Amino acid sequence: METTQLKIGLTQRQHLWIAASIWMLVGAGLLTMGLVFWFHFPYLGFLDPRHLGWGAIALGIGLVKGKLILDRTANRVIERVETLQEPNPFKSIFQMFGAKTIALILAMMGIGIGLRIAGMSFEVRGLIYIAVGAALLWSCRLYWLASGQRSQIEEPS
Repeated sequence: METTQLKIGLTQRQHLWIAASIWMLVGAGLLTMGLVFWFHFPYLGFLDPRHLGWGAIALGIGLVKGKLILDRTANRVIERVETLQEPNPFKSIFQMFGAKTIALILAMMGIGIGLRIAGMSFEVRGLIYIAVGAALLWSCRLYWLASGQRSQIEEPS
């Protein structure tokens, strides 16, 4: 009879799935809200050249932000996942992201709350949400790719 040791904690792949899911869900939510605020979906009220042009610029800025800033953040988190030893899943998630990433997340949330409190128009907030949502969706691909590579390492054929 074989005995198996019970392994407590999350695998590297599970950590990466959690990070990817968070970034994907938040990015999709922000992008959706941005589209609603900017284009007044679902009514398609503002599909004129001005709105389409500024929406495309916001999308482009978001993709550049994702490539230049959030890709580096995602790569740092992916590297940190390889060194995690914490058996407590909640603590390991905070260790996975690290202080810089958590500070970045809190700063982005603070800016969003500040814009709302300051009474920033829905349209301007919509453009910002489009940019940030696109950036998060762009960079979450790195987590998904890394989790696929980890599954090949953790589950030998």
